[in-house]
Amino acid sequence: MQKKMNRFIIFILSLSLAFGFVACNQSSPRKAVKEKKPDETEVKEVKPNADVEGRKVFDSLNKQISLHPKNPILYNERANFFLVAGDHNRALGDVNRALQLDSVNADIWITLADVYFSTERFVDSREILLKAINLDPENTSALLKLARLYLIYKDYPTAMKYINSALVIDPVLKDAYFMKGMAYAEGGDTTKAVFNYQKAVESDAQFYDAWIELGNLFAAGGKPMAEQYYRNAYNLDTNNTHAIYIMAFYYQETGKLKQAERFYHSLLNCEENKNALFNLGYINMVYKQDYANAISYFQQALDIDPDYYDALFNLAYSLQLSGDKADARLKYKELLKKVPNHEGAIAQLNALD
Repeated sequence: MQKKMNRFIIFILSLSLAFGFVACNQSSPRKAVKEKKPDETEVKEVKPNADVEGRKVFDSLNKQISLHPKNPILYNERANFFLVAGDHNRALGDVNRALQLDSVNADIWITLADVYFSTERFVDSREILLKAINLDPENTSALLKLARLYLIYKDYPTAMKYINSALVIDPVLKDAYFMKGMAYAEGGDTTKAVFNYQKAVESDAQFYDAWIELGNLFAAGGKPMAEQYYRNAYNLDTNNTHAIYIMAFYYQETGKLKQAERFYHSLLNCEENKNALFNLGYINMVYKQDYANAISYFQQALDIDPDYYDALFNLAYSLQLSGDKADARLKYKELLKKVPNHEGAIAQLNALD
């Protein structure tokens, strides 16, 4: 989520609650496709002039390297720049150049481990991180990145060993508490997960991801405190489109539809977002029975992504509910051309016929 260099934790943002729909005034109840959860939308942060700022950093690094071609730190910094940009080949080239100039700098080896991790060479990444720790036993970044690898393989005891080693070195290390929270959450110990996420935000009240995970845990348990945790994340940057979507979906799940619609529209003021449009269509179709608006929203989602099959199904279903059976039939057939075995479309066509 974050675009900062050397950020290594991959955050899985998800809410487990979803609810279905039974159409009103139908002789036989039928279900629409459910609304999209936060983990099903693109995670984007609005960062004004991000491209311009990135270009300035890149140009500055190039200039410094041309002036100081024997400085390994500069190559390492540019490797991180390439890594964030997704250019793995150039990142690897620069980090190898840095290691040629300085083979005992643990931070450079960590960058190499990041390159391997980003290309899913997890075994290689692990071996490089162990080398970095051998060079610098108190390097908390290397310790936590090793813990991350073991979390991926669900080896929680080993992950905890490295996390706790990092906390011995730095007792207020926010990322360590965050990772402990992840480990406990994945292991099903919600109480300890909450405790550690709270320790993370105590260390850094600006820790967006920890606020979100606290919100997720409380929302999954149906606890109203989830709203405040999500709002804490949202208030850090009210232009963060992921935070806006999370707020909208939370309000939708909890039946606060006016607030949900307000946040979805706020998101659409920032960017085109097919899932926000889908959910607005869902709200209008399911809760408000405003089929004209539902049709409009589903169509707008399809304008963004013509292969958005859930939106196409719900568009057809909204047409059917509105009484426009001819157009509904056409849309169901259009969907079946794209997805020949779509059970919902087949069932609805049979019902119409």
